Amino acid sequence: MLLFLLSLLLLRLLLLLLLLLLLLLLLLLLVLLLFLLVLFFLLLFVVLFLLLLLLLLLLLKKTTSIFVIILCVG
Repeated sequence: MLLFLLSLLLLRLLLLLLLLLLLLLLLLLLVLLLFLLVLFFLLLFVVLFLLLLLLLLLLLKKTTSIFVIILCVG
């Protein structure tokens, strides 16, 4: 009888540990998703900035200003 109760307690602890591991994995996945979302918005911001820069260059239409802006960005 004592062995049965001990095994039941052990099983309960293992299930609790498994649940904690699952929650930790879910938290890690959430952090990774958040990181990818931030990276996506950063990339979108850089692309929009480059498009704005290209539009500015097309409005200026000067080859010397193109080189100056490329040197400033680089």
